[in-house]
Amino acid sequence: MADGILLEKAGVPAVSIITDSFTASGNAMARRLGMPGYRYTMLPHPIANLTPDECCERAESIIDDILSILKLDAVAASGARERRTSTEHQPWPKGIGV
Repeated sequence: MADGILLEKAGVPAVSIITDSFTASGNAMARRLGMPGYRYTMLPHPIANLTPDECCERAESIIDDILSILKLDAVAASGARERRTSTEHQPWPKGIGV
């Protein structure tokens, strides 16, 4: 959360993604860093035990939130959706612990 806020303060568009268990601490951090009401997106907690396919499903579930936070238009959103559905999910690279 702090990285996203600091990037935004520096003028770099960013989206913070947290799990729903960290909502209170995320809101507190945003207030502490001078950005109360900072908009972020959430995934259901936990995520550490998910399979690669489950991670992809969770990521796909927040694509619209991410595009909205970044203020991308409908054309960009539809292009992102097409790219997402036209490629197969790739397995995690070797060495990445899942």
